Amino acid sequence: MITGKILGETYVINGVSEDVSEFNPNISTDIYYEVVRLMDGKVLFLEDHLKRLRDSISGTDLQFPGSGRIIESLRLLQSNNDFKIGNIRICLQHSEENQSQLLCYFVPYFYPESCVYLSGVQLVTYPHIRPNPGIKKWDNQFRVSVNQYIRDHGVYEALLLNDQKQVTEGSRSNLFFIDQNQQLITPPEKDILLGITRKYVFKICHAKGVPIVERPVQLSELDHMESGFITGTSPKILPVWQIDSYQFKVDHPILRMLMSEFEAAIKDNLTQLDMDY
Repeated sequence: MITGKILGETYVINGVSEDVSEFNPNISTDIYYEVVRLMDGKVLFLEDHLKRLRDSISGTDLQFPGSGRIIESLRLLQSNNDFKIGNIRICLQHSEENQSQLLCYFVPYFYPESCVYLSGVQLVTYPHIRPNPGIKKWDNQFRVSVNQYIRDHGVYEALLLNDQKQVTEGSRSNLFFIDQNQQLITPPEKDILLGITRKYVFKICHAKGVPIVERPVQLSELDHMESGFITGTSPKILPVWQIDSYQFKVDHPILRMLMSEFEAAIKDNLTQLDMDY
């Protein structure tokens, strides 16, 4: 059942399970959040997500409730909702009474079909600069606007384009290219939200000896890139066949190696969660 932007029968607020019909979050306050992926009933890369959430609120007066409390809320959420796959949003924010709140709930998701991992997806650029790209904070105006832009253009994702005509990241994904020297090119940390999947791409590249260059990427130089892909919680590692009028190879051997190795990393992490979670 879908109620607003929530899936399932219940959500969890401050460790208490509530019916989704009672869901009425305080959207007048800053909301810091993570979206974690549930696979086979296990939460993927949970420790990475919780560390990023803790980092996001480090400059605020919100208190991190502790990993144990968040995990208990996730267990309660799962026990009251019959899902084995899906996306869960974990939010930290102030209530209307200015008390810290921890909310966990299932949200609608879209996972690319298997054929799309063979054919790639189409993207368009969208002029926008995040004020604090390294912090995962809900921006409702931006989300509504960019989602409409994506729908209007009939594409999978929008890439943010800054004032210097540089592509930085997707609206909900990180961006990589493979250049003619077989190097991975990706925008620098200061310009983006550091994605969890991006972190594992770096780990794989270091293990396999694939060089990575972090630098600004001009839109005009995409003609010289052989391949491109985006990364994220829902798409994982997803090939891109077109950005605006620029086209790319979707069967590049480095890209295919990264996709295969990332699937192995997922299996390893799910196994660990099965033992420790």
